[in-house]
Amino acid sequence: MVGCAVLTSACGGGGSDGASSAVDDASTGAAADITAEVLANRDITLTGDSVIKLPPGTTTYTGVISGQGTLRLSTTASSTLVITKTSTFTLPVARQVQVVTKKTYPGAGYAFTITGVNPPVLTIDPGVTFQIGTNTSADSSPNVIATSDSKNDASLINGEINLNNILNNGTLVISSSQFVLLGQVSGSGSILQAPGVWGGNSSSGVSTYSGVLSLSVGQDFGSNHVAASLANAKAVLNEGSWLVWSPPGSVVTVTQNIYEAAFGNDINFHAIGPSTIVMSGVYSHTDNSPHNQPNLVNPGLSDPELNFAKTIYREGANAPNGNDASYRGINIERGAGTVQWGDGTHANFFLPSAPSPAEVDPPLGKKNAYINLRSGTLAFNYNGPVTLHIGITGGGGGPHRDGSVGNGNVKIMPTPGNDVTFAQPQNYNGTTTIGANAILRLGTGTPVPLRYITIHATRGKSTVLQATYSGDASLLTAESPNGVATNAIVNDGQLIVQNTTTAITLSNISGSGSLAHNGAAALTLRNNSYSGATTLNAGTTLADSANAMGTGSVVNNAALALTGGQRELTLGGSFQQGANGQLTLAIAGSTPGVDHDHLTVAGAAVLGGTLSLSFSGGVSKGQRFVLINAAGGVSGSFNSIVSSGATVVGGQDGNSFFVTVQ
Repeated sequence: MVGCAVLTSACGGGGSDGASSAVDDASTGAAADITAEVLANRDITLTGDSVIKLPPGTTTYTGVISGQGTLRLSTTASSTLVITKTSTFTLPVARQVQVVTKKTYPGAGYAFTITGVNPPVLTIDPGVTFQIGTNTSADSSPNVIATSDSKNDASLINGEINLNNILNNGTLVISSSQFVLLGQVSGSGSILQAPGVWGGNSSSGVSTYSGVLSLSVGQDFGSNHVAASLANAKAVLNEGSWLVWSPPGSVVTVTQNIYEAAFGNDINFHAIGPSTIVMSGVYSHTDNSPHNQPNLVNPGLSDPELNFAKTIYREGANAPNGNDASYRGINIERGAGTVQWGDGTHANFFLPSAPSPAEVDPPLGKKNAYINLRSGTLAFNYNGPVTLHIGITGGGGGPHRDGSVGNGNVKIMPTPGNDVTFAQPQNYNGTTTIGANAILRLGTGTPVPLRYITIHATRGKSTVLQATYSGDASLLTAESPNGVATNAIVNDGQLIVQNTTTAITLSNISGSGSLAHNGAAALTLRNNSYSGATTLNAGTTLADSANAMGTGSVVNNAALALTGGQRELTLGGSFQQGANGQLTLAIAGSTPGVDHDHLTVAGAAVLGGTLSLSFSGGVSKGQRFVLINAAGGVSGSFNSIVSSGATVVGGQDGNSFFVTVQ
């Protein structure tokens, strides 16, 4: 015998008084039919499996279901059941298998682990919509919830986990003005937050439903103590604020694409303590799921170009999306953990966007996309080239930036093929790490267009070029006006500078990786200890300290000079200058490294290209100036020597190169 459902003598918001019962058919094991009691708004106590056979249309139930048992919502048409109160029925004890344990992480709080999965206490059949709440004052914390059972004490759960799981093959609608805590959800259906619902909701544990998660206002995906998972969901529609949490000790992975239709949405990441959030999908605009009209079948984007422009809709189904339809934002705002974009298996960048600078109120790009980094680490993990068109900053985001500097770290993960380009100046203080096998490019090397795309229902798409950005990038360093002394670059891969118009300074670079200067704009280096090679292929590179080039070898195929106050450049490896290279040195006195520029090379020096000299002060005929000392020997010769302030000839012996005044 499966059990029965017994009615209490009290009525839950209507219906007749008196006790009655609905007993299942013992011979067939059929669930007890409690439809009549629900339609009469009676309070119900379950003692086994029950079913509500919903009539067509909408049924609002103002009673309470308690006891032990399961509930199935079925229909032969299209039906909706709305609940307005808290139902607390749980699984029968014999079916309870889910166990919650708690672990404390010093300095980071605690985290729950859920072992085992309870079978569903509530089943929503196809064709049924189960709506939690009315989003009015009539709601009395509506939910189907259990925060304790025979295997889990209430004092441990602390109201943070719902042990009642749901099998949803229809539609689950959250429409409560009060907070709704969901258990684990399975099935083929979708979860929909009704428009304008500000009560909030949270999911936890491993939900395996294959439908769409549609959010109109927001959701806590997990919490600081409980991890959540969407193993099989088709997509996430985000028209509000999605708060993604990873509690201490956890790795929370979201594989789905997240779609937005209109201005005003964002994703807020809270990676607490030693934890990681991995976003392996794409945060994209959608053109087939209009604002407040969610597409629960196949949300997506038919025109990828809309992700890289300011998108404006006029008329038609997408008209509610407005003037800033492609505007979406990121806030990494709590916790010391890592938020990682990409899982290392593809090169589909998480946040494709139009150019969106980090400075306060840029005139044209201010409503495209933003990243506010306030704590922790933002990591990039791809196996091909990707481009960040956004300046990482610290406060305000979007159209109301306040100019605050971001605080946190950025890491390019050590995945072969991970090739990340920053196409805007960056505005965060912290450590930038480039893993072995990875590449970080500062600047695109080519202009980046900002386009406004307007989509008319009748006239189609029109595109206007609003501006062209240089594509240049920079990092805050100790020398930056908003920088701090602890800013650093740890480079175990490749750092490639490709700016075409914006001169930048890089300092405090360590690691075993290499540096290449490939852009026409000037690059100043100072106080570095990296051990990889430095290759100068374009522009002018200025050495602002003796250790500007780290401890590795240097190849100069462009222009190399010491800055005005710096006289000594020490190279820990070899020095080679190609036919197109130019070395510029200033001479104001007779002491090398003190009052005239000088190179000390630990390895060999192979000369070529042009030597450009600038003399100031008096010199005398026959005076010799040693410009290069190379412990590994000097070979080759400069193709030409260009000198101002004195006429000289070059000469060299086994370990040095010098010029003599004529």
